Amino acid sequence: MNQTRFTTVLLALAGALQAQVDCPFGKPEPPPKPDIKEVAPGIFQVGTVRMEKKTARISLPVTINMNEGPMEYLVVTGKGKTHESLLVTTAEPFHLQVAMLLLNCKGSDGHLIPEDAAKPVPGEPVDIELHWREGNKNRMSRIEKFIQRADGKSVKEGSFIFNGSRVFDGTFLAQRDGSIVSLITDNAAQFNNPRTGRDNDDLWRPQPKGFPPLDSNGTLVIRVTPTAKQGDLEKRDSKGKIVGLRDKGRWHKRGATAPFSGRVVAYYKNGQMESKRYYDKGVQAGIETHWYDTGQKRWEMNYKDGRMISMRAWDVDGNEQKKQP
Repeated sequence: MNQTRFTTVLLALAGALQAQVDCPFGKPEPPPKPDIKEVAPGIFQVGTVRMEKKTARISLPVTINMNEGPMEYLVVTGKGKTHESLLVTTAEPFHLQVAMLLLNCKGSDGHLIPEDAAKPVPGEPVDIELHWREGNKNRMSRIEKFIQRADGKSVKEGSFIFNGSRVFDGTFLAQRDGSIVSLITDNAAQFNNPRTGRDNDDLWRPQPKGFPPLDSNGTLVIRVTPTAKQGDLEKRDSKGKIVGLRDKGRWHKRGATAPFSGRVVAYYKNGQMESKRYYDKGVQAGIETHWYDTGQKRWEMNYKDGRMISMRAWDVDGNEQKKQP
């Protein structure tokens, strides 16, 4: 995409979101249109949010806000629950939303997060990192390293979900509430926590080991996980020839040279996710999950180096099925 067309698309997206928050009824005050600057080829600054198109990376400034006590959020603005958030940012949620839309991230596409914490959070996975300076050295860590449960147990490494907040009565809720990354289920937040326990608002605590000092500054980096549909992929051998499902080879996205890394998803006609699986450099790895069209989990298969090493199954009522002898 050339520079002129890219800028036009970005302005159109900003205008579309602006229109969403304008409402003749009640006249909520919309956020101002963002000042968009191309600071380098393919790198755009939207307010204090920086977006890199090629690497699907977004960054914004944050301040270390707490290191002990119950917390419900990872990132909020000054309008949010700062007393329960690990980090605080000066970035506008509206600007962050424009950057995510430009990376073709639609979030939950209007679907609410299920109250049942066993059901998946609708949206698109992202990896979140904290970058900071320690003396004259640059430091970086995945954000979940600094989260623990109330019993002191650590949190497993994994993605968060961009659900994209909501527009209600003409108001963009993330902008109104200042909620950006939530640990508890919050449809108004832009990013939500998919982990077990997201329905418990007294579960999460900061993990202070290695955490930067209070009131120090850092950068939050959000990396969008590539997503594809199974029909978008093809399996190729070492010579690049398309091979069958059971043949040796690696999965590629059609037209791509490098093997695919990311998640593959499928949906029912009612919008409920039917399945998701993950690939690492063209090889299936991690948990593959399937659901019934009601949202009840159906199968869960664990893959390592392309081979299934374990499996669980549930009936339509949520009862786990016993393994056959």
